[in-house]
Amino acid sequence: QVVIMRDHQHENVVEMYNSYLVGDELWVVMEFLEGGALTDIVTHTRMSEEQIAAVCRSVLRALAVLHAQGVIHRDIKSDSILLTHDGRV
Repeated sequence: QVVIMRDHQHENVVEMYNSYLVGDELWVVMEFLEGGALTDIVTHTRMSEEQIAAVCRSVLRALAVLHAQGVIHRDIKSDSILLTHDGRV
């Protein structure tokens, strides 16, 4: 996922600013999305069909860009889908 963020800029892909190897840990400095992960939202809120469609549309846009560049994201899950405070995915 770090390589995807680094190498593929798109409005629906989190922007990565830098990464550091500290000992055996990888530290990543990336765009802060204050809305949190989709997991947190769906466990505390019932989403409308329109909201679900908007999330799906944004995720599919990002995947289409990645697929067009030969990248397959193999770990799509609600923990990996982040939102801004105003709901941008």
